[in-house]
Amino acid sequence: MARSKGFQGIVGRKKGTTWGTAVAAGALDGLEVLSLDPGDAGTGAIEDMQITGRVTVRESSPGIKSVSPSFETALRYEGNEPDIAQVMGTAGAPSTVDTSAKLHVFKIKDNIDGIFNALAYEYLKDTFVGEIASVKWTKLTISGAAGERIKIKLEGIGIAWINDSAINTTTTIDTVTLPANREFAVFQQVVFLLNAQSGGSLSGSDAVHISAFEIVIERGMEARVSTQFGDRTDEPMDTGFAKISGSFTVPAIQNNSPGGNTALDAEQVTLTRKKATLTITSPTLAGAVSAPYFHKLWLPNLQIGTGRPGIPGPEGPTRQFPFTAFHVTTIPTGFTAGYIDAVTWENQSQRATDALA
Repeated sequence: MARSKGFQGIVGRKKGTTWGTAVAAGALDGLEVLSLDPGDAGTGAIEDMQITGRVTVRESSPGIKSVSPSFETALRYEGNEPDIAQVMGTAGAPSTVDTSAKLHVFKIKDNIDGIFNALAYEYLKDTFVGEIASVKWTKLTISGAAGERIKIKLEGIGIAWINDSAINTTTTIDTVTLPANREFAVFQQVVFLLNAQSGGSLSGSDAVHISAFEIVIERGMEARVSTQFGDRTDEPMDTGFAKISGSFTVPAIQNNSPGGNTALDAEQVTLTRKKATLTITSPTLAGAVSAPYFHKLWLPNLQIGTGRPGIPGPEGPTRQFPFTAFHVTTIPTGFTAGYIDAVTWENQSQRATDALA
């Protein structure tokens, strides 16, 4: 008797070409997940509310097939480029920095029609592979806390779930591989810089010493069903603005440097505009001589949201600062030309190909 075991799971995702038509995941399409949830992968029921002379009702008719998959994984310096690119929408061929080091720049694309994945995962070894032929990833969350690996989570809208695909099978799933570089981004490698949006270039003196952070990139998308697919969704479309938000937590409230943060309380009241970068740098080189592996998120325009310090008890209070980020028309001092989006994500690795190819 075969029984499913989570540690045997194999997960692959691959860029699709036609919504509703699966493609097989294979070499370098793999993911080492912490968890994967297919979402409400079922068929909605249309209840029979007609009066029949009985207190109970008759059986339902099948309705819409809905599926909202998500997965969470530890962020790697190489291997998550396709996941970031799917939500951001703009990738392109990377630039060479130092022989083998390749710099990927992910920007927010206004229209991500035609950008989606096929998702496949083996949940019963050599017996069943779950497949969602097309998934539009609509939300990305990157988060970290002291003493942990950085995590990345994707949530999306899929067309339907099956476990008898002729495309992603128990044979094809065994061809799924991961990049050779397996180094993970960890919290102690984080540097968070923050100063006035109209101020000078960010530098070490602008460091805010944080104990946790979260940045959320969410598309305003919804599923819409038509006669094209009958009981399944068309490719999801934008029905609202994308939102970039997040928070950072300081381990103590203090007004001395380094790490002074009491001024941020007053700036919450006035919605003072800030700019920030969050950089996660590996001690390992992606290049031949210089150029380490890294992730860097550029936020040219953000405002800190509500929240006030309190006294939780005899212990010193921690402090979380929520924020929302916005795009700009003028690049702030010290930012790279063209980085006008609410967030721009740089990833330096050894991947030499377009993450959306």
